[in-house]
Amino acid sequence: MGKIPENILNEIQDKCDIVEIISSYVSLKPSGRNFKACCPFHHEKTPSFVVSPDKQIYHCFGCNSGGNVFNFLKEYEKIDFIDAVKMLAEQTGVKLPEYRSHDDQDASVTSTVYSVNDIAANYYSGFLEKSGLSSESNRYMTKRGLDGPIIKKFRIGYADSSWRAMLDYLSARGIKQDAILNAGLIIKGKENSYYDLFRNRIIFPIFDARNRIIGFGARVMDDSLPKYINSPETAVYKKGQHLYGLNFAKADIKEKNFAIITEGYLDVITCHQYGVTNAIASLGTALTAEQIRLLKRYTHNVVILYDADQAGETASLRGLDLFLEEDMNVKIATLEKGHDPDSFLRKFGKENFDEAIKKSKSLFTYKLDILKDKFNSTEPESKAETIKEMLSTINRVRNAIIKAEYIKLLAQELSVKEDAVWEELKKVKGTPRHSLRSGAGQAGCLEHGAKKFIEISPAEKILARLMIEDVNVIKIVRDELKPSDFKNKDIRNIAEALFSIDNEDSLIDINKLINSIEDKVPQNIISFIVNEEVDIKDKERNVSDCIITIKKENRNKLLKDIQNRLHVAQKSGYEEEEKRLVEEFNQLMKRGL
Repeated sequence: MGKIPENILNEIQDKCDIVEIISSYVSLKPSGRNFKACCPFHHEKTPSFVVSPDKQIYHCFGCNSGGNVFNFLKEYEKIDFIDAVKMLAEQTGVKLPEYRSHDDQDASVTSTVYSVNDIAANYYSGFLEKSGLSSESNRYMTKRGLDGPIIKKFRIGYADSSWRAMLDYLSARGIKQDAILNAGLIIKGKENSYYDLFRNRIIFPIFDARNRIIGFGARVMDDSLPKYINSPETAVYKKGQHLYGLNFAKADIKEKNFAIITEGYLDVITCHQYGVTNAIASLGTALTAEQIRLLKRYTHNVVILYDADQAGETASLRGLDLFLEEDMNVKIATLEKGHDPDSFLRKFGKENFDEAIKKSKSLFTYKLDILKDKFNSTEPESKAETIKEMLSTINRVRNAIIKAEYIKLLAQELSVKEDAVWEELKKVKGTPRHSLRSGAGQAGCLEHGAKKFIEISPAEKILARLMIEDVNVIKIVRDELKPSDFKNKDIRNIAEALFSIDNEDSLIDINKLINSIEDKVPQNIISFIVNEEVDIKDKERNVSDCIITIKKENRNKLLKDIQNRLHVAQKSGYEEEEKRLVEEFNQLMKRGL
C-alpha cells in the first residue's frame, strides 16, 4: 500500500464506481447482478471477466486476474500502486497526504527529471520569445503559419547553436550534472566533458497524458539531416508508451468519440490551431501496444491519417491489426498527394480537411482496395495472395459476427466461394499476435498464455467466502479452527484478519479487507474467492461440512506424518521413539473429529 493511509484509500474507493472505471476501458455487458466482458488481459472468445458492482471487485476466471479498482488500473495501465491511487484521487477529488514511495531513490530521480524538464522547457520557450521577429527561429514559425497562442499552448521553444547553453543555465540554478544527464538534455563527449543535446533547433516539449513534460523533440529549420532528434529514453520517457498531444486532445477525443492519429509534431500543432482538437501523433514510430492501450482510455474509434506517399504501404497497415485485437474501430483517411495534415490545412482549410476525414475507409475496405490494385484480381494466384493478406487482418477481429461479415464480403469481392475462404482462415498460423498483452495487461496475470494457477481446496475456498459474506460465520469458524488449520497460506492470512474483526460489525467491506492485507494476500485471491456467481444455498450445513472436511484432512495429514516417522523409528531401532509415536497415533484415532 505504500504509505498511503487506509482511510484515504477507502475514501477514494467510496467515491468511485468500479463498473464505471472499467467500462471506460472495456465494453461491459450486464449478466445478472454483475457485468461481463472478454478479458482485457488475455485473448478469449467466451467472456470470463466478471465485474461485481456490489462487491466493487473484478475477477477473470480465465486467467485469474482480479482485485479492486486500484489493482485493475495497475494491471491495465502498467503502473505501480501509488500511481493508480494518484489517478483515482485526481478523478474523485480526494487530497492525498504527503508521503514517500517505498523506493525513495527511484521516486526522487523521477521527480527530479520532471522538474528539470519543466525548467528546460521554460528556458527554450523564453529563448524563442526573446529572439525577435527577425530571428531565424521566428521566421521559421511564421513560415509554418504558427501563431502566438498555439506556440504558447504547446510551449514550443528554440535551442541556440551554443554547445553548453542549457548545461550552463541549469548548473547556474543549482541543478547537478547527473540530474541534467538523467533528463537526457546533455550527452557525454570526450574526456568526461558534456554538451547540450539540442542545438540550433526548434524545440517541441513532449507531454504525458497528465500534462507533465517527459522529453523533447527537436527539428532543424532547413533541409539538413537528421531532420528530427528526440530525447533519449529516461526514467519518465519511453516514446512507445506515449502519444504526442494527448494531454491537449483527450477531452475532445472523449467528446467527439474518435481520435485522429497523425505522424509528426507540426501535424498535431497545426490541427489544433485550425480547430481539429482531437488530433494526436505517434511520435514518429509505428503504433505500439502501449500507445493503443493508452488511447483506449478515451475512445474506441480511431482515424489514421496517411499522406498519399504512405497509402500503398501494406506493411504499415499490418501494424494497424493491433487495433482489431482490442475491439477498436480503425479507419484510414488519405490526403491529396504531396500533402501532410500540416500543409493540407494551411492550403485547403479545415472544411476540406473534415471532408477527408468523413471519407475515411475501414481498415478492411482500405486494405482490400490496395491489394486489388496491387494484384491482378482475375488470376487465381493473385486472388489467393490477396486473400492471404486479408486473412491476416480478419484473423485478428475478436467479434465473431464482424469476422463472419468480413469473410462474406471478401468472398463476394473476389468472386470465390465463401467456404473456401473459411477453409483458408483455418490455415492461418496460430492465434493473433497478442503483443498488446505483453505490457500493462500482462502484469502478474499471464505468462506465455498460461493461466495463473490458484491452488485452494474447495472446503477452504467456500469457508473463506462464507466468512467474508457473513460475520456470524466468523465466530463459528473461529471457535472450531485456528488460522494454522488452513493449508493455503493466503487463506490462513485471510482467516487471521477476519478472526481479529470485531463481531459488532454487521458487514465485511471487501475493499477495506483487501487494503488491510494487501501486503500479505494478492488481490486476485480474494476476488477469486468472493466473485463466484454460484449462490450457496444451505449456509449452515456448508459451514459445518467445510469445518469437518478441513479437520479430517488435517487429521489424515497428521496421521500420515506419524506413520512415516514411525516407519523410520522402527527401521532404525529407536524403541522409545516408536512407543511414543504409537501412543500418539492411538490417541489421535480415539479423539476423532
